[in-house]
Amino acid sequence: MRTSLLASSLIVFATLANPAHALFGDDEARRAIVELRAQMQTQQETQMRLYERIESLTKEVKNLRGQLDDLKNSYGKQQNMVGDLNTKIQEMDPKVQANQAAQDKKIQQRQELDNALKLLNQSAYTKAISAFNTFIQKNRGSELYPEAMYWLGSSYYGKGDFKKAIDTESALVKNFPRHAKVPEAMLIIGMAQMDTKKTEDAKQTFQQLIKRFPKSEAAKMAKSQM
Repeated sequence: MRTSLLASSLIVFATLANPAHALFGDDEARRAIVELRAQMQTQQETQMRLYERIESLTKEVKNLRGQLDDLKNSYGKQQNMVGDLNTKIQEMDPKVQANQAAQDKKIQQRQELDNALKLLNQSAYTKAISAFNTFIQKNRGSELYPEAMYWLGSSYYGKGDFKKAIDTESALVKNFPRHAKVPEAMLIIGMAQMDTKKTEDAKQTFQQLIKRFPKSEAAKMAKSQM
């Protein structure tokens, strides 16, 4: 009896001193430890990957923020450029309108001069004289002004008013000496002088014409009158 009790006590003591052996066998304990270590290793690896992913995402967010800032700066610059362009357009618009108005005025003036020329070509000298005088009074600063003076003098000559023809063409020659119509104006002056029996004056006019514009058609006609 005492022997059995002692044996039982030793077994209980051994169990309390080594609980792992009490609950598991040696193999089971080792497997449990290995599995626990594997789980811990897996968790560590998972955490490491998670940290790496978080770090990568942090870098991507930082990069995206940098790109966003660049886009904001670029957009701001583009807005400034658009604003500058709008300002320039607004500044240029009155000039464009002024240029267009000037072109429209030139077209209108040419039309008015052409209408007066039609009257001259129809030998309606009185109406032509009125039309050219109206044009000259309205358009003294026009580039067509010298041409209108020439045709006005031609109209006076056609009508037989030689004095006014001489006065008008002489004003053209004096005030616009480089104009393309000057040779023809001098020819009309010389012919009007001849028609008024001012032969010497006409001769001098023709000589000046030939000297100044020797290759012109007007000079050839002047030679034929001498």
